[in-house]
Amino acid sequence: MDFYNSTRNSSSFDFSANNSLTWTGKSTVSSATRGCRLYSFIIYTIIGGLLCLFGFFGNTFTFFVFLRDSKKTSATFLFQALSIIDTLLLATVVPVYSLLPLVEHTGLYADYERFGYGLVLVYVLPCAFLAQTATIWLTVLVAVNRYIAVCLPYKAARLCTVSQAKKQLSIVLLVAVLYNIPKFVEARLDFSADDRGALAVPQYRAIVNNKLYFIIYGNFMYTIFLMALPLLCLTILNIRLIRALAQLKEKRAQMLNLRQQQDNNITFVLIIVVIVFTVCQTPALANQILWSALDRPSRACGGFQFYFSRISNLLVILNSAVNFLIYFIFNTRFRQILMHMVCRTMALQRLRMMRSTAVDQFAEAESVAKTTTL
Repeated sequence: MDFYNSTRNSSSFDFSANNSLTWTGKSTVSSATRGCRLYSFIIYTIIGGLLCLFGFFGNTFTFFVFLRDSKKTSATFLFQALSIIDTLLLATVVPVYSLLPLVEHTGLYADYERFGYGLVLVYVLPCAFLAQTATIWLTVLVAVNRYIAVCLPYKAARLCTVSQAKKQLSIVLLVAVLYNIPKFVEARLDFSADDRGALAVPQYRAIVNNKLYFIIYGNFMYTIFLMALPLLCLTILNIRLIRALAQLKEKRAQMLNLRQQQDNNITFVLIIVVIVFTVCQTPALANQILWSALDRPSRACGGFQFYFSRISNLLVILNSAVNFLIYFIFNTRFRQILMHMVCRTMALQRLRMMRSTAVDQFAEAESVAKTTTL
């Protein structure tokens, strides 16, 4: 996400890294044209909000489907973890992205712009960076896991177990936390009041104004660690997985047992996940580069990056919301378990209704019998 860039002089945030906070309790977008405010409202509030809603439900279904899968593998465990982290990322998108354009466009909940949004920038925004880091490198971890299972099968028994996946996930989360510690101490809140009420204004600490910190941590490390390196790793791993899967498909299907067919299906699903990830995340890398290359007017209302950054951010949101559809369409076992869960839930609901009806009928018959006796 280009959060870091657009926090420099704007109220709307991008999923990239070049920012310093200048929020004053009133959005600079409020002075933008009506068309630009409408554009942000459509992209972030309507489309982004709907994607978040779909992602919440989809990721919840994903978690419980993989939880119900009796054949636990390291890949399904990591997909489960990815659904949780994607949900956390989407949860940060709503206050950071979706609510402010709603306030600006409709005029509702004006206190959010003056007070609530400052709290979001200081306390929620670092969590968004943390979730972003975790979801990116967890995707890389899943790809590495499948690469070992498919291309280095002699190592899979040792490295691709659920217990090993838990350890590997712990390392990814630890690195994500360590990398984002500076984000949690970069800003503080200044509270004040005017004739309209209370204000919460975030202020960056002195370290953020350090040019070396800004260049190394804010630009170089972000571009390499969160954009270029993960995309490069995933591209290489995906190419090798596609080649390996093509070679396996040359064997006749009857030569493969059920477990091998399911493993191939999981590998195919992972390839689709990585392709979608690459398509959705590459514009964020381009946005990071454009932020340094283009002048300030291009970021303002009417400028190229004003529009491009919002599309880039929407694609990142889409990436965290769409995996459920990928699993449902391309993973046969996922679809079977989900349909079994749905049918079982409907059958139980129908059974409860039948029991309730039978009890009511029995009570009514008993009441009639008593009345007749009397």
